[in-house]
Amino acid sequence: MNDFLNVLMSLQLPFALIPVLTFTSLPSVMNDFANGLFWKVAGGLLILLICCINMYFVVAYVMSLNHVALYIGAGILSVIYLSFVAYLVSWV
Repeated sequence: MNDFLNVLMSLQLPFALIPVLTFTSLPSVMNDFANGLFWKVAGGLLILLICCINMYFVVAYVMSLNHVALYIGAGILSVIYLSFVAYLVSWV
């Protein structure tokens, strides 16, 4: 159960990181304290790295379950999940 909860939390992390980067980059929200171009790019690359590491651990966990139906279900959910994350990133 602990491994499942860790996988679940790693899937939820982009939904916290991406809005933080988005809102701190908007001058209409942050005024003079908005992120500059360097911090937008650096933050985006760091978020991408964190998401890739988390996706690796999710794939490793699902592969350790050794059940074909779980592979198919995880594949479908991964496509939906990555599509939604791409939608969030498109707003940046």
